[in-house]
Amino acid sequence: MVKERFNELPDELIVTILSKLPTFKESVATRLISRRYEDPWNLAQDVTLEDNDEESVMTFLYGSFLSNDAPALQRLRLKLTRKHSASDIDFWVQTAVNRNVRKLRFDLSGGTLELPSCLSTCTTLKSLILRDVLIEAVPWGFRLPSLRSLHLFSVNFSIGDSVANLLKIFPHLEYLVLNQIRYDVDHVDSEFAPLRFFLSSLKSLHLCSVIFSGKNPVTRFLRSCPVLETLVINQTKCAYEMFEVVFPPRSCLSSSLKTLHLFSVNFSSDESVVKLLENCKALEDLVITRTRDDNVWLFNITVPTLKSLSINNAKVKRADAPGFVINAPNLERLSIKDTVSNFLMFGYMPEVTTANIEAVCDQSENFIGSLTFIQHLSLCSPTSKTPYTSGTVFFFLEHLELCTCSARWAKLLGSILNDAPRLQSIKLKSKCSAPFKRPLELWTEPTVVPECLLKHLEILEWREYDGTEQERKVAAYILGNATFLKMATFSTRCGDECKELKKMSRVSEICQLVFE
Repeated sequence: MVKERFNELPDELIVTILSKLPTFKESVATRLISRRYEDPWNLAQDVTLEDNDEESVMTFLYGSFLSNDAPALQRLRLKLTRKHSASDIDFWVQTAVNRNVRKLRFDLSGGTLELPSCLSTCTTLKSLILRDVLIEAVPWGFRLPSLRSLHLFSVNFSIGDSVANLLKIFPHLEYLVLNQIRYDVDHVDSEFAPLRFFLSSLKSLHLCSVIFSGKNPVTRFLRSCPVLETLVINQTKCAYEMFEVVFPPRSCLSSSLKTLHLFSVNFSSDESVVKLLENCKALEDLVITRTRDDNVWLFNITVPTLKSLSINNAKVKRADAPGFVINAPNLERLSIKDTVSNFLMFGYMPEVTTANIEAVCDQSENFIGSLTFIQHLSLCSPTSKTPYTSGTVFFFLEHLELCTCSARWAKLLGSILNDAPRLQSIKLKSKCSAPFKRPLELWTEPTVVPECLLKHLEILEWREYDGTEQERKVAAYILGNATFLKMATFSTRCGDECKELKKMSRVSEICQLVFE
């Protein structure tokens, strides 16, 4: 009712009243107010305010002030490149608080931010992002109990203040990202002193390019996160050991942590990795990405509770890194891209049903032999040996994706056809951009038609089919022996290959040829 009566006032009087508000510019205000009946306030729920766009700022402020039915504000981003007074920023944030803002972001290009006092009474704010911000002081007694998600990107603190002083104002935080932050653990607390903050509800912690100082900084940080479930460490540096050799008995590592991502992380020794993983008693998901900046020689991954493992070791060539030893008897999903290591050893993993393996190591017949219960297998193995021992049977394998980059891909395909009696679909595709250098090993037909061709194979998909002699022989053999084949799809750029494929004998009367 008050806003309705306010809108009935003459335009000149409204302008005079609004002139008492911050960021007033008469020409813009007059233009906006004069159009309020022709073009009612179109108040967005996702707003970005930039200080080089005065009209958008005033539309948000005056529209929120004058509108009779302003919708709840989902997100407000303040992108400011110039210096603004604390009162101006307080007014903009107060306007957002009045509209029940849920997400708030400050991009201040290195400018100083005084946390608006009105936020302490906001019960709807769930997410706060601070980027390129200088915080001189955290107000005493300031709290944001409703906040659940906090992102700090390139946030600096004045002397005497720290990340810890900021974190203590968010007692119910569940998701925290620290990116390009300096964190002095010894400044926060001594190794055995009471913590200055306690994140009793934090479930997910991301440490990205954080520069720690002090001993065992990650372990000491985790002491404040008793129910943490996800920990991501990405290119984080420390002058000392990040983790303690002996972890506290009540650490989240031993009780609640289920997901751990390590991206280019330095450890003091290979043994440190072993100790870390040994203490992760509930770990189910592990992701490891290696670059030239990490320093682990051999990753020994022995985690009985692990269900999902992803390894990427393909970005930088390292002549000094042998590879990985994996012992995870309850593993269900495995993904490895390792074009560098010369050593991969798998323990017995009977629970793995899905695996994506791209590796160049040329050492072991026990490469995929431990995956005897596999159902979905994607394999790129330019090795000179069959990557499993003779007599191995993949009885449960139903879907195979095989890379045709190696010189002996056809021989490997023949071996798997013989050893996977229930295979239902085959996809052939070259994943590698560089061609193989070894002499091509020609296709040799199995002496007995494999059981999977006689009883189960239904789908054949062949990407980048070039119609070479090798490929023609393989295609003709599958089409001529796959009794229940329903569809054969070939991706080729030449019409001659299509004509030749159409002429090939097909034993399945229901097989449909598709060309792409």
